[in-house]
Amino acid sequence: MEVKIFTFLQIALFIALGIHLIVAGPDTKGDEESDENELFTVEYCGTNCTQLENGSWTPCSGNNGNCRCFHESDKTVGLCLSTEYTDFSEYPDPNSSEIIAAAPLPRERLIQ
Repeated sequence: MEVKIFTFLQIALFIALGIHLIVAGPDTKGDEESDENELFTVEYCGTNCTQLENGSWTPCSGNNGNCRCFHESDKTVGLCLSTEYTDFSEYPDPNSSEIIAAAPLPRERLIQ
């Protein structure tokens, strides 16, 4: 009897969890479109930055000068990170006729 009750409770829990995941899973259409066209990258520059006695922070070097110091508000040590944001919606569709016309021809088509 205890095994049947335990099994029933497990099945009920899995069903409730599955319903919860199905409801929480889908994103809105606007979010999906923006995620496909946007890319945000963060790279560690290999160094840390520290707060000096005068309140300023040591400069970050590396990555062609694109590194900046990121730190928590009450910490005196931070990380030098390089961030880059790319919005691909600014670029034309790779399958557009303009891009296809500008693409180099395959080598076998040039020889003929």
